[in-house]
Amino acid sequence: MQYVPDPALSPSDEALLAELVGRVVSAPAPAETLENIVAEMEQAQKPAVAAALYESVCYLVPIGGYWLHFRMAKAYRALGHGRETPAFYHAATAVRLHPDWSGADQAFRHMFQFYRNRGLDRAALDLFRYQMRFVPQHPSAKPDELAPILRRLGEASALAPVPRNPAGEDAFRLHPVIAEETRPATTFPTFGGPLPYALAPLAQPMTRPAVAVAEFSDAEVLLYLNAIVVVDRDGNVAEDFCVGDYPQAIRAKVAALEREGAQTPLREVEEAAIISDIFPAPNVCHFLCDQITRLDLYQRLGVDTGRALVMGPETRLPAQDNILRRAGVTDYLGTDHIVRVRARRLWVSGNCRALRHAAHLGAEWAVAFCQRILGGRGSKGWRRLYVSRDDARVRRVINEDAVMAVLEPLGFEKIVPGTMPHEAQIAAFKQASHIVAPHGAALAHLALCPPDAQALEIFHPLYGTAAYAMQAAAAGIRYAAMLARDWESDAPAWNDPTQVEVGESLYLERHIRVDLGTLSEYVGTIV
Repeated sequence: MQYVPDPALSPSDEALLAELVGRVVSAPAPAETLENIVAEMEQAQKPAVAAALYESVCYLVPIGGYWLHFRMAKAYRALGHGRETPAFYHAATAVRLHPDWSGADQAFRHMFQFYRNRGLDRAALDLFRYQMRFVPQHPSAKPDELAPILRRLGEASALAPVPRNPAGEDAFRLHPVIAEETRPATTFPTFGGPLPYALAPLAQPMTRPAVAVAEFSDAEVLLYLNAIVVVDRDGNVAEDFCVGDYPQAIRAKVAALEREGAQTPLREVEEAAIISDIFPAPNVCHFLCDQITRLDLYQRLGVDTGRALVMGPETRLPAQDNILRRAGVTDYLGTDHIVRVRARRLWVSGNCRALRHAAHLGAEWAVAFCQRILGGRGSKGWRRLYVSRDDARVRRVINEDAVMAVLEPLGFEKIVPGTMPHEAQIAAFKQASHIVAPHGAALAHLALCPPDAQALEIFHPLYGTAAYAMQAAAAGIRYAAMLARDWESDAPAWNDPTQVEVGESLYLERHIRVDLGTLSEYVGTIV
């Protein structure tokens, strides 16, 4: 059969496309084969091949599954540059077929942005309301995005947040715990280009907001698939202490399910505390630095967190269970359920609504708590570590063998934290004098390094966070950053943050390619 290769494809990818077209059209189950191949191309980070394959065979293959449409929406979004319309089509088809599946929130979000960016306010609002019937815990729009649309349409939203506790604050006591403070401006040595855009905000002073903890008596907590609704003793939703943008909608959703006959399990406890925030995914860094550290806030107020029921993200990694054990938590309830908890006394930190990654913008109290529960930091480092993501699906260093050829003569050893017991990870960082690592969750342990340690964090040019730079500053570690290149392309679309929109994190999964000359320049500076 004839097909027109995508002009962005390399000669090797054009040959691959020809092979894949043949596999699909000759397969006994072509639709299933197409879906499997598209999944392979997603894993291989080849969205252009996936798009060209779909366009080559879609008129020959009966396609009825929502999952393929979701993958194609993701592929077209990654391509960008005029592919917004097919991305929207596939997202819309996916949610029409299955509006409440686990990944529907991403498709709804993309559709909402598509409408909003084109000034289609009514379509955006109708889509938002449609989604809230199915997955209100993952709204397609935040309140500040929805508000201008409602104003332009002259409508009010029953889902908008209401003032905190209409009955007044007598239903809970508010305890100030952490005062507002200013994080000083910080600069870091950078190799391979300008300061990574993710670190740019650190060049200016940064305000860490004050943190207060609310103490509720006779309260109820409604858990709904990682959203958390706090209801005070008077039956009012305490908006400022819920996790999720539209807690009233979550409450209404559960009530509707119960009217239809669903049974919501109930647990009654004397004392409970919430450590969740808006990032429930299984990630060691978020769990250790952002969530578990909230235990310190409660302990400062005299709460025995070793006996209280602690509610937080579902633990799916052995490291998370080890962190809970080390923190002394004995009664833990993951939030990925539909459960009611009634507590005689409930503690909720005000920053549960916010994600201030990592360690609450590198706050010394949070970093110190991480160090304390993990047994303190090392005193004298002697190991030089290259921290590999060899076992990861995303953000791998594709020329890692060449990187190690530069580092090994200098005494560096390669470790793969994802394949190590958590205790071994902790020990490795405590023994480290030098760390070289691509951006990744294993660097949550950076603050365990001895005070004289040096660290180099390697970034994709279009993705990264300031999490570990802030943590290193709080721990007094000598930190530097290095810009790598996209693993597959030198085009500005994959490498230049001034040429593309980076806010949607379309690039967080991209692998990287380390320039060996730049790496050699860095290792020439280490002591």
